[in-house]
Amino acid sequence: MLNRRDLLIGGACAIAAGSAHALKPRRNVTLLGDVKLGDVTPRRFANWAEVHVGQVIQPETDDSLAKTLYNQRVARVYEATNSNAMVMLLVAYGSTQSDVLQLHRPETCYPAFGFSLSSSAPTSIPLGNGNSVPARNLVASIEQRVENVTYFTRIGEFLPRTQSEQRIDKLKTAFEGIIPDGILVRCSTLGEDTRTCMDINRQFLADLVSSVAAPYRPVFIGSALARGIAS
Repeated sequence: MLNRRDLLIGGACAIAAGSAHALKPRRNVTLLGDVKLGDVTPRRFANWAEVHVGQVIQPETDDSLAKTLYNQRVARVYEATNSNAMVMLLVAYGSTQSDVLQLHRPETCYPAFGFSLSSSAPTSIPLGNGNSVPARNLVASIEQRVENVTYFTRIGEFLPRTQSEQRIDKLKTAFEGIIPDGILVRCSTLGEDTRTCMDINRQFLADLVSSVAAPYRPVFIGSALARGIAS
């Protein structure tokens, strides 16, 4: 015969099982679909044009891990047509963001490749109509190389600025039963004048997002924000 204690334990287990089932994602949502990331990332826009300078040297996870985390990646160098400014761009897309597979944030990747971080601060990329993309600035250095980095990430419909925000946003998405996709958009400029370099980065990313064709803009910044800048 079941006693009261057994019933309480059984009830607690049932609640836990129900909660686990509710948190188990059941539906994949990918905003990129079958489109090639390189095709929707413009090669020429605003005052920027892609230039070919050989292999883009940027800290990344090792090839096997990167191939597991990201389905598609684009690495390019752009030069401003109205100045001599040059920006390195990395866009990395993962169709599945789970507890095992998730975007690696630059503040983790750069130190892993021997860079020292002297600054890490939140920033925003202005998009017009009062809208902006939550982003982050990093200053990373190794030997004589100073790299000024600005990046943003999207997981599902969220744009987390930090690792803790990323975990919270993944949990919110899991509650909705969704396995989201994700994207990292990172640009960097070399130089010791950090303020000027970060201004270049912000303008570059603002121009980039604004120049992506409207049907594919949600891939970069999510559907809600894409609608906001289109209105």
